[in-house]
Amino acid sequence: MPKSLRVGKKNNINMRKIILMSVLSVSLIANGLYAQGAYVSLNAGYGLGSSSQSLANTTKTSGSSSTITTEENVNLSLGKGLNFGGTFGYMLNKNIGAELGLSYLIGGTTTQKNASTGSSTNYYSTNTDYSASMLRINPSIVIASGLDGINPYAKFGAVIGTGSFTADVNESQTYSSKTSVFKQTTKYSGGLAVGVSASLGASFKLNDKISLFGELALISLSYAPTKGEITAYTENGADKLSSLTTNDKQTDFVDKTTTTSTATPDSQPNQQLKSKYPFGSFGLNIGLKYTL
Repeated sequence: MPKSLRVGKKNNINMRKIILMSVLSVSLIANGLYAQGAYVSLNAGYGLGSSSQSLANTTKTSGSSSTITTEENVNLSLGKGLNFGGTFGYMLNKNIGAELGLSYLIGGTTTQKNASTGSSTNYYSTNTDYSASMLRINPSIVIASGLDGINPYAKFGAVIGTGSFTADVNESQTYSSKTSVFKQTTKYSGGLAVGVSASLGASFKLNDKISLFGELALISLSYAPTKGEITAYTENGADKLSSLTTNDKQTDFVDKTTTTSTATPDSQPNQQLKSKYPFGSFGLNIGLKYTL
């Protein structure tokens, strides 16, 4: 047999070996991935506020010769409250995976109080209730022990949120024994919240498909709304929202403002600098995971 043909035949044999090995490798990898597989989960939990912002409860007590002002610190964290959601995940092997979570926050209420006492004819009290809601997307890397039965794991990821919070003001003013009551709701919205998350947990297999899990979850997140709007306003029970101008009702929050001697027209929103509000939390989530 000519040498060139022998070389060609040898090359064909080597090529077939390479193709066969490649097919086997892809098959093994695919089987390994499938064995670990995809999963979905549903969870619910409660988070305590973290990375709070300080507010103050203020009480002014008037005496015969002086006024005493007392202040008490109030921690505001709009991220506290109930949350529920679900995830879609995929384990690349028994130890490493990735998942995409979606959750909804129903925030708890924080109340700030201001009041004056000591006078029977002139006094006031103002309560402002802050609460929030937010839809959060949470891509994460999963690092698991891979143990059968109880399987400890950790997750690290990013959080992107969109939502809003409200400030409900209830004010009562009494002057010369005449009382007036004002109620106002302002909604703050627009913009995205961006932060990070970390979790430590463990899952327990109930059967080949279903696992029960619990985890401690930490979210570090802040939110700077881009607009605010008064959505309700009453005086002594009468609706006065229509009496407010656009400049009274609406605020655009921006990174830079310029003040001039010319007042902003009533038909335009007023402008204020952006402020960041804390949406962090630390709490417990429990749920069920189903392996596909």
